[in-house]
Amino acid sequence: MKMHLIALFALVTLSVACKQGNEPVIDPSTDGPSAPSTGGSRIPSELVGKWSYGTFSPTNFWDYNGVYAGNAYEQALVFDFHADGTYEQYVINSVMSYNCRTEAYSYFKGRITVNESNHSFVITPTGGNYRGYYSCAPKSNIKRDAKQSELKQETMNYQVESGKAGIKLSDAEAPQGVRLKAISW
Repeated sequence: MKMHLIALFALVTLSVACKQGNEPVIDPSTDGPSAPSTGGSRIPSELVGKWSYGTFSPTNFWDYNGVYAGNAYEQALVFDFHADGTYEQYVINSVMSYNCRTEAYSYFKGRITVNESNHSFVITPTGGNYRGYYSCAPKSNIKRDAKQSELKQETMNYQVESGKAGIKLSDAEAPQGVRLKAISW
């Protein structure tokens, strides 16, 4: 879990991901040959669904023309666990500073293998992509597929709250974990 938090902050500084102006919205299902061909194990019904952890700044920014420019800070992590043993992971970060917006977006998908007896699972990414947007330095914008070396397998522990309202994820590096809430879109 600590690695996820470190990755979130690294993504901001390394400028990974997002959308500029009228650029088409990223379609995670089109990341080509790196898409998973088969799922992992059967997923317990209590884990199936979308789970989100995120924060945002209540501070709003308006540009010099009076147009809303966005929140000062946003950060979110979403897991979407599918019953067929596959998963999708979304990480988004954005920062507004001195009327310049920096956004980072990463997307991964792959297989998930669940061990119900010890409440753990292993995610194995098989593909993904990164996008970065800099309003004040558009030549630095990026859009690329994840490299094979960036697709790291990870083991996590889970604890589902009663009523499936939330899930707590933890790992060896962050045993205190983080709570993700159930969402839909």
